[in-house]
Amino acid sequence: MRNILSIQGYADTTKTLGEIIQELNKEERFLYQNNDEGRKEIIDMLRQRSRPYLFSNTLAPSICAGTLKAIEILQDSTELRDTLEDNTHYFRKGMQEAGFDVDSGDHPIVPVMLGDANLAQTMSQKLLEHGIYAIGFFYPVVPKGKARIRTQISAAHSKEDLDKAIKAFATIRDELKS
Repeated sequence: MRNILSIQGYADTTKTLGEIIQELNKEERFLYQNNDEGRKEIIDMLRQRSRPYLFSNTLAPSICAGTLKAIEILQDSTELRDTLEDNTHYFRKGMQEAGFDVDSGDHPIVPVMLGDANLAQTMSQKLLEHGIYAIGFFYPVVPKGKARIRTQISAAHSKEDLDKAIKAFATIRDELKS
């Protein structure tokens, strides 16, 4: 983004935007505190691009409150975590038994490896038609040849929900093969 400020009419410079922002570290703090002292466009650009500004924001109160409540719930009981772990193992095992490439593990985000990008995209759409919301991931999000459907298991899922998902995966796979 060379000469971005020149193009915008703010300065005559051959420095990159990154070089200018590094040099303005002290000046930007002044601009933040004295908004009426500088051009609004420069102040807005610095707020959007400045590392000190980007990484100095506090968490929203709702995020803090939600996190504290989650910790409180987990301290009182491990029932939800235990249910999540059971559901995760149940789904992974069921998908493996149905012939899908799913690693064993404890993480509730379960990638169903398909390899082919078109297959992942088509299967994701067809799963939605069956009432299963699962996203297809393919290049450039994942390496070529590593396309997958990303599923996320929840403690709120019943065994019936998981069985429905496993059956939908198998049915759609079989339909697409024929």
